[in-house]
Amino acid sequence: MKEFFPGISRIKYEGPKTKNPLALRCYNAGEKVGKKTMAEHLRFSVVYWHTMKGGGTDPFGPTPVYDRPWDVATDPMQRAEDTMRAAFEFTGKLGAPFWAFHDRDIAPEGDTLAESNTRLDQIVRLAKKLQRDTGIKLLWGTSNCFSHERFTHGAGTNPDPHVFAWAAAQIKKAMECTKDLGGVNYVFWGGRE
Repeated sequence: MKEFFPGISRIKYEGPKTKNPLALRCYNAGEKVGKKTMAEHLRFSVVYWHTMKGGGTDPFGPTPVYDRPWDVATDPMQRAEDTMRAAFEFTGKLGAPFWAFHDRDIAPEGDTLAESNTRLDQIVRLAKKLQRDTGIKLLWGTSNCFSHERFTHGAGTNPDPHVFAWAAAQIKKAMECTKDLGGVNYVFWGGRE
């Protein structure tokens, strides 16, 4: 399997005096703070949207500034699979126990809701396998009902009943996927509400 972060091993706690730029200085997962370990207090997750899909764009320049080795395949589903593999590699090397996602970040939208759901199912199967292989768990899932132009006037608050119905179906599917992946939580993300 292709490695997306070659030469980088798992990031470990080395203490505050370490000179290693790729080491944890303060966070020691097994150290107790009160009656709980740091890992129990601080449930870190790698959030897909920001970490794997953010291209470095800003309001002053729409062109992505990052070259991501997982974002080069011309086939959108291959790109989604590569990104998922890179995400689990990255999360594992960080030692983070959880990951989190928006539905449209892990699987590209299709021409229809049915096609979008089929694509999501395919990627969820890969995510389940990677979770089993790595022990990384899903903290939360959510639905991106804000990026597509259909949601310009909201999703659940949209005055168009067709858009509302689409959003409801999309959220239902994302909830099912979150449950299927053993997610701890589902986030109702009201991006344009």
